[in-house]
Amino acid sequence: MKEGFHELKILPQYFWACKTGHKCFEIRKNDRDFKVGDLIQLREYKDGNYTGRCVLGRISFITDYQQQDDYVVLNFKRLKLDQAV
Repeated sequence: MKEGFHELKILPQYFWACKTGHKCFEIRKNDRDFKVGDLIQLREYKDGNYTGRCVLGRISFITDYQQQDDYVVLNFKRLKLDQAV
């Protein structure tokens, strides 16, 4: 199975929760055909610019249960860079 890669913007208040491991999910519009096993890179975005900080993860579960149309909840496991290759 070939995994996909998705680079996503994330606001600082949510970035820190992901970085520290307190938040391991994202609710996103499913406009990228997310799949279990795909890699996501959450890039901190503040005041119209990327800060240079990021979190890497692998999607482990996806559900659209009780979400708005075309939105999904992505559960992910944080990865170190060497785990992504």
